[in-house]
Amino acid sequence: MIDLAALKRGSEKTITAFFSDVAGFSTISEQLKSQDLAALLNEYLSAMTIILKEHDGVLDKYIGDAIVGIFNAPVDVSEHPLKAGKASIEMVRKLKDLRQYWIKNDLYTQEAREMDARIGLNTGPAKVGFMGTDALASYTMMGDTVNLAARLEAAGKDYGVNILISESTKALVDQELFTRELDLVRVKGKNEPVRLYELIASHSDIDPILKESAEAYEKGFELYLKKNFSKAIAKLNEAVKIKSQKFGKDKAALMLIERCEEYKQTPPEKNWDGVFTRTHK
Repeated sequence: MIDLAALKRGSEKTITAFFSDVAGFSTISEQLKSQDLAALLNEYLSAMTIILKEHDGVLDKYIGDAIVGIFNAPVDVSEHPLKAGKASIEMVRKLKDLRQYWIKNDLYTQEAREMDARIGLNTGPAKVGFMGTDALASYTMMGDTVNLAARLEAAGKDYGVNILISESTKALVDQELFTRELDLVRVKGKNEPVRLYELIASHSDIDPILKESAEAYEKGFELYLKKNFSKAIAKLNEAVKIKSQKFGKDKAALMLIERCEEYKQTPPEKNWDGVFTRTHK
């Protein structure tokens, strides 16, 4: 039973915050007539929201093409990080199905038919409740946990991944879902370093090539953290080669190779802790 008084007061609760955004949607929106844009957006948002709700997520709001969701509030949801992770994986698959449908039926523009989305997940404490004015308020979430989830969604662009999750979420989905450790960074607005993980698939569904490539990447990343940049580059190139057999380029590996090359030319300080500082969202 929901405590309505508590909802109005607001409370602190451990949640999994969900943020998703369509890559390059501004370009897509400029190319479409208003009627076609509305149809595309409604088709996409409807499909994604159904998946969100099927996994016990609550829609916080739409911000244009972006979706903000909450898992474990206002109603308690068991294993909410896992459900958020599974929902995210299913959304990526559903968007692939939508792209195939749009291509088959020659709908929208080429950019729209190639539409991709990024998702960020983070688990931790947040303030939840109805927020706004006495006349108009909506149920939402606030706090560092929420801000980091939004940062993770945005960072996915740099790494070329669909789903980026925090260490706190990763620890709670490890048994069922396959992840790849990507980086150790300071995101904009936070001083503490954050470990970034790509969420790829369930352990039972992971493609052998993706698994082998991810393992090579993580070995390369471990060498990078130890300042063994030459060996790190070799291992990361191996990851790139493996992934390219079936899945194209590995943007994250190529970016880390470039960083290693720079550190070879200009070595980091002796007390370097391996943390890379992101200067943008």
